[in-house]
Amino acid sequence: MEKDILVITATRGKRQTLGETIRSVREIGSDRVRHIIIAPKTVLQNIARQYPDTECVAEPDDANGIYSVLNYGFRTYGKDYRFLTFLNDDDTWLPEYRKLIDTITNDGTLALVYGNTRYVNKYGVKIGTQTCSSQFDKFVPLLHSGIILLTQQAVIMKSDLFFSIGGFDESYKLVADTKLWAQLSMKSISYKYINEECATYRIQEGQLSSDHTLQKEEHARLLKELGDTSSIFSTLTFRIRNISTYIKRALGCKGHRRKPITSKAAQVLTVMLPWRLRRYVLNKYFLYDIAPTAHIGWSFIYPKHLTMDEGATIGHLNVAINLDCIRMGRNCIISRSNWITGFPTGTDSPHFAHDKERRSELIMGDESSITKKHHIDCTNSVILGKFAAIGGYDTQILTHSVDMMECRQDSHPIIIGKYSLVATRSIITGGAQLPAYSVLCAGAYLGKHYEEEWKMYGGVPARPIKDIPKEAKRFHRTQGFII
Repeated sequence: MEKDILVITATRGKRQTLGETIRSVREIGSDRVRHIIIAPKTVLQNIARQYPDTECVAEPDDANGIYSVLNYGFRTYGKDYRFLTFLNDDDTWLPEYRKLIDTITNDGTLALVYGNTRYVNKYGVKIGTQTCSSQFDKFVPLLHSGIILLTQQAVIMKSDLFFSIGGFDESYKLVADTKLWAQLSMKSISYKYINEECATYRIQEGQLSSDHTLQKEEHARLLKELGDTSSIFSTLTFRIRNISTYIKRALGCKGHRRKPITSKAAQVLTVMLPWRLRRYVLNKYFLYDIAPTAHIGWSFIYPKHLTMDEGATIGHLNVAINLDCIRMGRNCIISRSNWITGFPTGTDSPHFAHDKERRSELIMGDESSITKKHHIDCTNSVILGKFAAIGGYDTQILTHSVDMMECRQDSHPIIIGKYSLVATRSIITGGAQLPAYSVLCAGAYLGKHYEEEWKMYGGVPARPIKDIPKEAKRFHRTQGFII
C-alpha cells in the first residue's frame, strides 16, 4: 500500500518513551504511514542504534524550538503526502486512532478529523480524559473561556490545509499548535469529531508545557491577537456535552483521580480475597487497570501502578514491590515464585537522583512470558517485546550497579527484543539488549547492547555464536504459550 500519511516526531533524544511512540505509530498506521524522527545531530546516531528500523533525520542547525523543527519536517517532506500529523516523543496512538484515519480517507470532503485524548501519567496509566466536542468551528470562542477543544495527539488533517496557513508561528514556544487550530477553525473547512479516545497525552515533569508561567503569557498574547469572540452559548453547550466527564472527575472515578490506597495492611488483606472481589478492590481503590479476563494467583503484587490486559496472568508465590509500574500486554504470563523489585522514582532518597529520566518499571509486550524463580531488578526499565520469554529457572536481570568512576549507584534499561528467549540461569546487566529473534544461551552473561537479530548469543561475556534459521517456527508463532 502506498504511504500517504506523514507523521513527524521532534525529540531531544532523551526520553525512553520514544520507543512507545514509534511502536504505536507502526502498529496503528501500518503500511500507510511514514514516520520521521527529527533530532539534534548529537543524538541522532544513538536513536538510530536504538531504533534501527526507524527513519531519523537531523534537525537544521538554525532550529529554534519544537515548532521550528516541525515546520522544517512538514515543509521538507509533507507536500508528497495527502495527510499530516505530529506526535510528541512521550505520546502514543491508541487503536481507535484507526477510526480517524479511516474517516478522513473514506470521506474526501473532510479536511480535518479529531478525537478525544486520554491523559496518562509518566508510567502510561490513565489519569483522565480530555473534554472535547464537535464544536471545532467554535474553537476561538471556547478558547476565550479557557477551553482548549483538542490536542494534536488525536488529530489528522489534509496536508493542503496545513500549508494554507503557512505552518506554525515560531514566535510562540508553547502554544503555536493552539494558534494553528484557531486559524483553521476560522476557515470554512469540513471536519468531523470522533467521540473516542484515540491517543494518549503523557503528563510528566520536564515537559515544555509544564512551564505554566510562559504558557499563561503566551495564551494571553494569543487571545489578544485573535480578538474577543467569546460566546456564553458555545461555552454552555460544551459544558453540557462534557457533563459526564466533569461528574467523574468530581466523584474521583477511576482514571480521574490520583490517590490510590497504599497501606501495607490493606495490601495484605486484599491478597486474601477471592479473585473477583480482589480485582474489584484493586481496580477501584488501588487504581490498577486489570482486565476482566486477567488473573492474579496467591501473589503479593503491589507496584505503584499495574496494568494487565486481556488474558494476562500472574501465578502463585510471586512478589512485586518497590517499583513504579508493571504493564502486561495481552496474554502475558508471570508464572511462579519470581521476585520482582526496583527502586521507585519520586522519593527523597539521594540514590539515583542524578538520573531524571529513570523509570522503575517492568513492561511486557503481548504474549510475552516469565517462567519460574527469576530475580528481576527493575530499578530501571526492563522491557520484553511481544512473544519474548525469560525461560527456565534462576535468571538474574539487574538494571543497577555501582558506577566505579563516579562512586555512586547508577542504572540503565534492559531490553529483550520481540520473540527472543533468555534461557535458564542467565545473567543480564544494565544497558544490555538482546535483539529481536534471538536466543541467550543457558548460563550466559549479557552486559552489552547488541543489535544483530536472528543470532544465538552465548558465553561469558555473551557474544554471537551461531545464526538462527529464519524459518524456525518459534519465531513466527501467533500464540505465546507453547504446548
